[in-house]
Amino acid sequence: MILYTSMPNELVFNVANEDYEKHAMIEMNGVSMMVEHLDGNQCRIVNLLSTDPYHYLDPNFQPGTILKKSYNYDQSPSSSQNSSML
Repeated sequence: MILYTSMPNELVFNVANEDYEKHAMIEMNGVSMMVEHLDGNQCRIVNLLSTDPYHYLDPNFQPGTILKKSYNYDQSPSSSQNSSML
């Protein structure tokens, strides 16, 4: 989509940086996903980044599912700036 406007990006895409700082990309059980950090030991799946259609059918990886840090997940290298969050 191409948006032609004279308005500044801040007005068109009105999302606070704090919202982006809560997100991190992780890999859990071989499935890459974007998660939102909730509190000390939980995060919520925002979306899957997998190319395998079977991962989208697995109810354990539905967006909105709450994950606990007791799960075995690895933070992906592309989100190294958010390493302090997970």
